[in-house]
Amino acid sequence: MTTEPDACGAGVVVGIDAGGTTTRVRAVQHGHIVYEGTGGPGNPVSAGEDVLEESYHAALTGCPPATHVCACVAGTGGPAQHDQIARLLARLLPGAQVSVMPDYAAPLHAAPTVTDVSVIAGTGSVVCSQAADGTYTVTGGLGWILSDHGSATRLGKAALEHFIADAAAVSESSRIAVEGVFGHSDWRIIARAVNSSAKPAQLLARAAPLLTAAAEQGDAWATRRLDCEMAALASTAARHIHQHVSRSGAVQTTLSGGVWASRAAVASFTAAITRLSGGQVEVARAPVDPIEGAIRLAGRMSQ
Repeated sequence: MTTEPDACGAGVVVGIDAGGTTTRVRAVQHGHIVYEGTGGPGNPVSAGEDVLEESYHAALTGCPPATHVCACVAGTGGPAQHDQIARLLARLLPGAQVSVMPDYAAPLHAAPTVTDVSVIAGTGSVVCSQAADGTYTVTGGLGWILSDHGSATRLGKAALEHFIADAAAVSESSRIAVEGVFGHSDWRIIARAVNSSAKPAQLLARAAPLLTAAAEQGDAWATRRLDCEMAALASTAARHIHQHVSRSGAVQTTLSGGVWASRAAVASFTAAITRLSGGQVEVARAPVDPIEGAIRLAGRMSQ
């Protein structure tokens, strides 16, 4: 396997993509992938110190010694969280030069160079762009309770709201799907689990495929709820474009994150942003994994 030329170097460079659910690591040397690892939650805002230690240790166990590391991590906007991850990585990867950046930097740098705006939808969601001077501008990303429309957390919440509203009307296939996610299909137990969870966003995000799969099967309730969430995310993106993007032609928008694995989600968002922009936005899914952006940034550090 190979990666982008600008990530090549004499030493090993490491890219890390960490969010509220998963921490992923990829190491590259001479343009070839030499290691990949996965751990649990990597966001220092939503995960405790012990969980972070376990997640990053699991993801990095077996990784060869590195010269340069770029970690794109959710929840590192504050100096305390930024420094916490930097110290942890410096300890786990001794001798490496470590850079910690916001999580949205990875998909933005993995996107095609023509990209004006990146719309990221994973456990959370955010819209971002990069100015000519290299600074980032973001809209949204303020958490699932007040923001993050179109995220897996919000989609999972919408699915469970529908099922709980009329549990007796839930189809057998839906009941089996829910049981596959939560281990049971008793709505009272599921509601208690969500309400008492220390990490409700991650728990709700697990139910997102229930909504997108139902929408792809043509279920009216799922299509309606998916369209509502995607219209809100498209509105956030349209506002970001209006306020922060100067372009005479169509704005190139790249979609990154796990939510966009759903064809129904992509189609719903595309229809909404096209409607809001009057056709002045072109939408495409990112052609490469967002972690490639972290690798590219680590590679540039090494040059």
